[in-house]
Amino acid sequence: FLSGFRLPGEAQKIDRMMEKFAEKYCRDNPGVFATADTAYILAYAVIMLNTDANNPAVTKKMSKDAFVTNLRGINDNADLPRDFLEELYDRIK
Repeated sequence: FLSGFRLPGEAQKIDRMMEKFAEKYCRDNPGVFATADTAYILAYAVIMLNTDANNPAVTKKMSKDAFVTNLRGINDNADLPRDFLEELYDRIK
């Protein structure tokens, strides 16, 4: 579905798009995350992981454990389920 999707190159545009995505996702899926900030942070983390995994200039790739650790406490000071984060990592890597 998103194989042809490209984010705009300007950081401010990406930030605004991600912010609106997170707000809409949380409105359409109440109870999945504690706040829209969680969806926003997680979406950015997925973008960064995808860049890390697919950019040949990145020589030290992020490990699954580092990905999960970096996202501790993002759900209103609570952790998202580890198996959920590991599955996200596996689907991108």
